[in-house]
Amino acid sequence: MEGVKALFIVLMVIAFALVITYISYGAIGYSPKEEIRPLGEYFVKFTFNEEEKTWWAASPETVTAALWDYRGLDTVYETTVFYLAVIGCLAVFRLRKPSFLKELEEKGEVGLTVIVKVITSIVVAAILLISIDIALHGHITPGGGFQAGSAFAVAPLLLIAAFSRGFLEKLGFKINISHILRSLGLLIIAFVAALPPLLSGFILQNQPKPWALFPGYPVKLGPFELGGSLFYLDVGEYLNVAMGFLAIFLLISLPENVFKKDMEGVKSGP
Repeated sequence: MEGVKALFIVLMVIAFALVITYISYGAIGYSPKEEIRPLGEYFVKFTFNEEEKTWWAASPETVTAALWDYRGLDTVYETTVFYLAVIGCLAVFRLRKPSFLKELEEKGEVGLTVIVKVITSIVVAAILLISIDIALHGHITPGGGFQAGSAFAVAPLLLIAAFSRGFLEKLGFKINISHILRSLGLLIIAFVAALPPLLSGFILQNQPKPWALFPGYPVKLGPFELGGSLFYLDVGEYLNVAMGFLAIFLLISLPENVFKKDMEGVKSGP
């Protein structure tokens, strides 16, 4: 037994040393060239070039333009995979009847101290506002739908830890609501992607092109920049990612004894 422990320690030391070596090499052992690579130069030159609109994406945020315009199909596939992954998670953790919330309320769920709850409420409010801001401005500043949805995901985790799972659902953050909003997000993306072909354009077309009749999505709405289709795609992605994480967190926060009790009912049948 002592020999196994010693071997384990040696292997851990070697692994730790290798990790430190690779991190150090990545941090100080490589200096990128000063000149911009051709692909990066292309994006920087054309993404928001009002004098050459053949290739532009109508957005000063190059990363978002690349994700949703220049290689938009890849992002749609990734979003669809995430949507299906959440469905798979829900299928694995599905319950026969929504009785667990009532049982938890009858047991009198309690959260943490009042101080923790107050601080958590302030932090959660800030997280929600920041996530919405990231989603709505992802086409003009660093951010976007996925980043905003990931930021939102921290909020339900904090509420579950500080208050309770039941409290989170009382606020309206329910699995059924997450299903609806998550599907709405995917429908927004699908509609924005499929509209141009219906108007003699190509799928996911954002701005007008000489070889397509689709006039392109509006660049502005009054004083507000939209980046063409990028604004709507970011909103759809935000709903899909945020509500997907919410559904997963609601399921994995279910107490094990309640889940087992419900599964026993499933095994025994009606």
